Amino acid sequence: MTLKIMSGIVLPSKTSGYVKIMFDDHSIQHSSDGDVVEKKTLGPEGNFKKIPTKIVALRQIQVLVTVAPVVGGPSSTEKFKIGDSINKQRLKITWSTGVGKIQEISYMVIGEV
Repeated sequence: MTLKIMSGIVLPSKTSGYVKIMFDDHSIQHSSDGDVVEKKTLGPEGNFKKIPTKIVALRQIQVLVTVAPVVGGPSSTEKFKIGDSINKQRLKITWSTGVGKIQEISYMVIGEV
């Protein structure tokens, strides 16, 4: 059994969007809404034999905080949403946020090639 391990950091260019990471050569699809840096691959090129295991996580975010004029005044909640879908050929990572900003999303994929 030959394992392949891939990791990297997604830098979103929009508050909502997606990036598709292709497994055969660890590239991103051209229509993606972000870039991938610090890409590392251990193992041979090619797609996985089965759907690999993966982890996707927020790495850095920026939160806009507003100060209420009085104690007990209005407050707001900021939601950061991260989603993913995976098959043997690619990992698609989606994100969305309101007034905050997602600066980095990390990922790791491990499977048999």
